[in-house]
Amino acid sequence: MATSSGWLMLDRIVRMGLGFAVSILIARHYGPTEWGMLSYVLASATLFGSVATAGGEDIILRDLSQTKSDQAMANIQKTVFILRILFGSIAYVGLLLVVGVSQGIGVLFYMALIYGILFVFQASEIWEYRLRIEHRIYVIAYTHISTSLVSTLLKVCCVLFGLPLVCVTATMSGEYAANMGILASYKARHWTNWVGQFDKDYAKKLLSRSLLMMLSGFLIAFQVRCEYYLIDYYLGIESLGIYAAAFKCMELFDIMVVIFSMILVPELAKKQPSEFPVLASRIYLLGLLFFIAMLFPILLVYLIFPWVYGAQYLAAQDLLLWLSLRPLLILMGSIRSMFLVIEGRVRYVPICAFVGLLTSLGLGWFLIPSYGLLGAAISGLGSLFISNFVMDIFFRPQNIRHMVGAAGQWRYVRDKALHLLELRKSRN
Repeated sequence: MATSSGWLMLDRIVRMGLGFAVSILIARHYGPTEWGMLSYVLASATLFGSVATAGGEDIILRDLSQTKSDQAMANIQKTVFILRILFGSIAYVGLLLVVGVSQGIGVLFYMALIYGILFVFQASEIWEYRLRIEHRIYVIAYTHISTSLVSTLLKVCCVLFGLPLVCVTATMSGEYAANMGILASYKARHWTNWVGQFDKDYAKKLLSRSLLMMLSGFLIAFQVRCEYYLIDYYLGIESLGIYAAAFKCMELFDIMVVIFSMILVPELAKKQPSEFPVLASRIYLLGLLFFIAMLFPILLVYLIFPWVYGAQYLAAQDLLLWLSLRPLLILMGSIRSMFLVIEGRVRYVPICAFVGLLTSLGLGWFLIPSYGLLGAAISGLGSLFISNFVMDIFFRPQNIRHMVGAAGQWRYVRDKALHLLELRKSRN
């Protein structure tokens, strides 16, 4: 897990670092209004992310992890690939409808038209799932980093030559197209011994299990991005651009959520349910330690923010102090969701997300007209707190006990870390 985390960390840090650097360049060059337009499209696309994945990333990873036959694994790959193409197309149409209805046919719609096609290209992620199972994460890292470098260079060219913002969205979808091409080439070289077949029974079973996850993913994405739409409605697209600049900084630290999900799900799927209470407490402790480790970088981002983004985004600096709590809330919520999926208790997830969405809408309706962007930040935090913690107090108190029990696992985690360090030293 430590080795896999290292490759994933390298992949995510490089890509997010490049993405963050070029986003600053784009935000400064095009200004808050056009940056707000791009952020609106990206936020709208996020709503349909779970639909494009057929809602079953964690479920598929669990099925692949528990599959012993190479032929059965090939069948799952073929089945899921076809489903991902189908649902990616549905997500693409959904994005166009949302942007078209809310903003009309204009620049925003054309940006969505070009950007949204990446939903179809993301079907190649099924090959990444298998690579993760086989612990060949370095292949994923090489692929992502190389395509990200090319995409970053093209974005810089768009800025230097003053090209329309639509060209920037084309480089984003092009990056996913390149990923698909490279992974398809890898598949042709290494996985040709077993030709997969479309399994109707597995497809029905997967969709029946993942429908709630698709709904949950949509509600969670809407909950997390709800303030974007409220800001655009109450304050305008320029204010959305300012808020998105601060939000983008905090997304840098959401990398821990991604790492936890991608690494832990395949490993936890191999464990027995009787082990989950102790494992949950240990993972919550690790999540808290990671957040503590992120506090200094968050402070650094706060201090350099005005220098990096410029005077036109100065109003967003104070929002960082509030938004700095988002990584912790999202991380803890992600850990809880992982165990709910593995335990097969997915019905609780959309209920919490729906309550969180209503909370965000209610708080945003009350706070944003009065307090502006600060009200948007507070409404988002309140939504995450209620959906991830308050709901558990009443309906799933065992999760609260797992969080409280994290303190009791400190000695185990410390001793384990020291033991691993001693082993590494002895090998060296």
